[in-house]
Amino acid sequence: MKKYLSILLALALVLSLAACGTDDPASSDLPDPDVEGSGGELDVDDGSTPTDINAATPAPTPTPDPQPLETLRVCGVSIIKDSQLTFLALKGVKYEDGVLLLDAAELDSGTMNDILIEYSGGDLDVQVTGECVFTSSVSPSIKGDGDLTFTGDGSLSITAVDVAGISIEGKLTVGCALTVTGNPAVESSETVAAEGYAIGTNDSGTLTVAAA
Repeated sequence: MKKYLSILLALALVLSLAACGTDDPASSDLPDPDVEGSGGELDVDDGSTPTDINAATPAPTPTPDPQPLETLRVCGVSIIKDSQLTFLALKGVKYEDGVLLLDAAELDSGTMNDILIEYSGGDLDVQVTGECVFTSSVSPSIKGDGDLTFTGDGSLSITAVDVAGISIEGKLTVGCALTVTGNPAVESSETVAAEGYAIGTNDSGTLTVAAA
């Protein structure tokens, strides 16, 4: 009888040890963080890759509209260069919407050789407001290779010493009160008065235009 009890106790001890062996941490059902794909890392796959993501594309800088002139200089200062505005201005002088605006402008070349207004590559429209006075020597007061048109309710007096007051290759159209003296007063392909104005004097040394 004691022999059977010893056998039963030994069998129970073996079964108990076998049961304890199943608690080995290595056999745990928890995912192994070191094993790829085991669930230890949080892998999110939304089907996109870095090349699938469109980065913001900066909008191109708009090209400014070209001006009707290639160049426009006032007292040596570039107002238009390469058909683009430089956004420079002088007292009483500015350029807007294709028109050179003179507002009680007083320009004097002094001892400099700068032409007061010089333009190229197109025609120049000038609007005159207030009493504007130009004085120059050595170089013409206004010089250009296209037509020149004056408009406005102001007046412009140009005095040039020993040089032409206005020297242009195109047509001169005057629609404001204008007095020019020089040697000669005007060099142009043609000089006419705009509607509502009349030429008073137009000789080698003087040009006057007034409201009709």
